[in-house]
Amino acid sequence: MLIVGDARARMKSFESTGRVDAAPADDADVRALRARVAALEARNALLADRVTELAFLCDASAMLAATLDPTSIAQAVLDAVPAATNGRAKSWLLLLRDGNAIACHGGAGVDATRAEAFLDAHRGPIERSLRTGEIVAEPRSYVAVPMPAGPLEPGFGSIAVIDPGETGLTAVEIRRLTRLAEIAGRAFSNARVLAESLVAGVTDELTGIYNRRYLARRLGDELKRVRRLGERVTLVLLDLDHFKSVNDAYGHPEGDRVLRAVAQTMVEAVRDIDVVTRWGGEEFAIVLPGTEGPEAIAVAERVRSAVASLRWRTASGAELALTISAGVAWATPDIHTPAQLIAAADRLLLDAKHAGRNRVVARSPVSH
Repeated sequence: MLIVGDARARMKSFESTGRVDAAPADDADVRALRARVAALEARNALLADRVTELAFLCDASAMLAATLDPTSIAQAVLDAVPAATNGRAKSWLLLLRDGNAIACHGGAGVDATRAEAFLDAHRGPIERSLRTGEIVAEPRSYVAVPMPAGPLEPGFGSIAVIDPGETGLTAVEIRRLTRLAEIAGRAFSNARVLAESLVAGVTDELTGIYNRRYLARRLGDELKRVRRLGERVTLVLLDLDHFKSVNDAYGHPEGDRVLRAVAQTMVEAVRDIDVVTRWGGEEFAIVLPGTEGPEAIAVAERVRSAVASLRWRTASGAELALTISAGVAWATPDIHTPAQLIAAADRLLLDAKHAGRNRVVARSPVSH
């Protein structure tokens, strides 16, 4: 039997091992197999990255969904940056829009001086990114990712990695930062909606001051303090004199403008601790915490005088003389509820109107 070449090698292998080796695969098949293995490894690596990213997004979403407080949302965003960048980021900031300005609202790995210096140096590009929604990046220098707000509205701010490490952030890490910014934008948007709804629930739509619902709640709180701690509280009920004639002569839109002007005048005439509310129609109420007697009467007189000094001109140019009547009642041991204090102040308001209007009537209330 003639044995040559590879056949001889195969026989020698059989003699030493007891088995015959398979013939070598064709080179093209080997290359194809290696390419297939490389593709599978790349796919596995991509899937591993996606799993890691999904885990990160799940954690970030849960963390940001746990609160509607803007301060807590800001801290949660800062805490999520290391995971988003695989620990590559060394220093980062959260920049938030405040009206037309941008301010730093916290960071890590950076002091206030450096934060302000960074913002001063890059304010222009970051402001543009908030308008366009585009990422601002200088390789190995910084990356600023905007947090989107509503349509046609500048972003809430930016997540700025100002020290991305020696090699900079990878495309995967920037993508994670972008996803984090999108989640943060939704969280800030939800917080804003909540804040607006809370304000709407206690604010008078026409005048912008507190409404009747808030008055009842605030009076209840103040009267509890009176009972528990011996505090004082006064309620002033006010009525805009002859307001019907304004609506009849100049129309309801002019009447609305008058109500807004009177409300603002009252707010400016009282102390910072006092609470001006719209009771309904042309009636207003002012809560004076920690006040009774002559001090409370003095506040009511100051409000009356401020309104009387308001020289209001209508849209047609007519000048109106505006006055108010006020009833002032403060809490006593027999006042237990907001309704009782309101009733007492309302009786005194009627006395002021019957006495000729444009005056303050006050005395300690007596329940009936």
